[in-house]
Amino acid sequence: MKIYTKTKKMGKGENTNEDLMDYILSDDKPEGLTHPSVESEQKERDEADRLIEEREIDYYCCDRFYGNEKLVCDRIKKLGSWLGDRSGLNMLDTINSILDEIRDCEDMNPKYQKPMEYLYRTGKVDDIIKKSDGTYYTKKLNNCCLVKDENGEWDYVNKLNTNYSDLSELLTTLFLKGGQIDKLSKMNTTEIKNFLLLLKGKTMKALLNKYFTIDEYKDFTYNTKYNTKAGDYVETLTKVLLEKEGYTTLYEGGNGDFIDMKYGVDLIMEKEGEIHLVQVKSKSYTARRSTDKPQYRYIDIFTGETSDSNGINLYFRNDNFTERFLGKDVLKNNIEYLKQFYKD
Repeated sequence: MKIYTKTKKMGKGENTNEDLMDYILSDDKPEGLTHPSVESEQKERDEADRLIEEREIDYYCCDRFYGNEKLVCDRIKKLGSWLGDRSGLNMLDTINSILDEIRDCEDMNPKYQKPMEYLYRTGKVDDIIKKSDGTYYTKKLNNCCLVKDENGEWDYVNKLNTNYSDLSELLTTLFLKGGQIDKLSKMNTTEIKNFLLLLKGKTMKALLNKYFTIDEYKDFTYNTKYNTKAGDYVETLTKVLLEKEGYTTLYEGGNGDFIDMKYGVDLIMEKEGEIHLVQVKSKSYTARRSTDKPQYRYIDIFTGETSDSNGINLYFRNDNFTERFLGKDVLKNNIEYLKQFYKD
């Protein structure tokens, strides 16, 4: 067992994965390096978590922390999608390997027959076949896995692997538990990035397994819940505005929808006998940036809310993604829509 003293220093360039594993995983608490008020602050944080869950208030990344904890969280968040990317910290695969323990897997082909029919009819999706009995089949839906909540429904933790805001909070809590906050608070974002790279892969998984139970990961979904609510609003806004333009909604997925996850399709709509596949983003600039991504190669219409929240911008593939604006002022007489979704 290693003995740590208050004078022990870990200088720049001296850290190795083995040193960090010993240092952070050790059951001994390095004197002077643990957070001075972890227990009392944890009680306050639990109460804040409860209030956030019970009250419908806006939540901003790292709001559950304060002091040096929040400083570290904010700096980790600045690393953005690098946290999840395989070319970065690759939390995508790390979280996936952990959540695999509680995922339920099944053949989803029977459940998605109608949207598969629409995708097949576009003539663009070559992996979907029509069988002799008239049903549709694709290998992509053969073994689909999800984490489900206590009611057997899709759980928000399914998005933890790619939501860098929630990942930032998970990592901050990890370092809080490991007594690293004071050290990390003295680092800039680049230095924190280099520190994280030393933990990439098996080391990171070992640390997470030490400090978190499998159910505790479900606590790191505040940002996903907020983003999902915003995304649902824009998706509904898009659907209603396109219907005003003469489109008919054939299919609309939801949370945990495998047509969205496997094909990048949020809405399937029809106009004048032609099927249009729609991808909805919360913001129009994100929609515009998504037009050249390979996972959206089947999409006909990209859409997102404008920066002033006055409507949506649309980008049509058959028009070289020229921007077109639809204002939501046309919905002023749609009382049911106004009750649920219209924002002043």
